[in-house]
Amino acid sequence: MKKVSLLASILLLSGCSINIIDMTEKPTEQIYDLSDPEGDGIITARDNCLDTISGAAVGNDGCGTDIVEKIRVKLLVNFDNNSSIVDAKYYPEIEKLAGLMKEYKSVNVSIEGHTSIVGTAEHNKELSLNRAKAVKSILVRQYGIDDSRVNAKGFGFDQLLFEGNDDNVNAQNRRIVAEIVGGKEIVDMKWNIYSVDQREQ
Repeated sequence: MKKVSLLASILLLSGCSINIIDMTEKPTEQIYDLSDPEGDGIITARDNCLDTISGAAVGNDGCGTDIVEKIRVKLLVNFDNNSSIVDAKYYPEIEKLAGLMKEYKSVNVSIEGHTSIVGTAEHNKELSLNRAKAVKSILVRQYGIDDSRVNAKGFGFDQLLFEGNDDNVNAQNRRIVAEIVGGKEIVDMKWNIYSVDQREQ
């Protein structure tokens, strides 16, 4: 009886024993390139656009999601009442636009002047044009942008963002807008050029 019990115990233990598999001495080979040198979140193995501009929004294939052909940028340039002189403190804002134009040579820009409804239509049309011309002059003379790439337009109060005639509404309607056109190499950037209006052009 003892022999039967011993034999049963041996069989039971052998059935529960762990089979050790010998691992190969050669390390596992990495088939796919999992690096992401651009830092766009897409590994090289799946990236179809390895030269994506830094900071661009990309799809699952690593390519830019949209090609931008027209961008409207509000320049943070304010003017004294009834004046078209640009204060030097606003030059850095204009310099940003100049930098963009220098980087993307195919880009042209239209500088738009907009006013509030204070004053006559004729006066505001002239004032808005003079303000747009003042910004254009800085782009050309101060930052070396070719004159042919910059257009100046004055809209007066023809394209109001808000209706009304209080201080807040008037301040919102007084603005300088740079409409950047062309530049098919400009992709949808993560830092988002801020939207200035919802109007369809």
